[in-house]
Amino acid sequence: MKTNAARSAPPHQTVFLVDDSDVVRQHLAQLVQTVPGARVVGEAELAFDAIYAIRRLKPTVVVLDISMPGGSGIEVLETIRREAHRPTVIMLTNFSQERYRERCLELGADHFLDKFSQMDRLPGVIAQLGETLVAAA
Repeated sequence: MKTNAARSAPPHQTVFLVDDSDVVRQHLAQLVQTVPGARVVGEAELAFDAIYAIRRLKPTVVVLDISMPGGSGIEVLETIRREAHRPTVIMLTNFSQERYRERCLELGADHFLDKFSQMDRLPGVIAQLGETLVAAA
């Protein structure tokens, strides 16, 4: 698990990445960096570490894979949806079958993207979420 300390005023979007692949997390971090006002505040590859860090860091957005060692993204989603802090959750997974999509949305995921065909949509989704926050403020 990695975390980055804030060095300036907080951006509109703080993003936490959960995926068991270092390469995927690095790519996701690069995509997040293209979104004005968004920054990655932490990463995890294990379900337990993800839950702990999300509780501690309270990101506004969690990008969450379904498959990971030590539990599943679905279990992480269920756990964080029972918490008082409710970040926007973007499921980003290779498990794009409709049953997974339906289950994740039923459990409170806000977005469900296929890693293979929709990963490039992630910056747009995060940017749109930031615009919604600014408009609400």
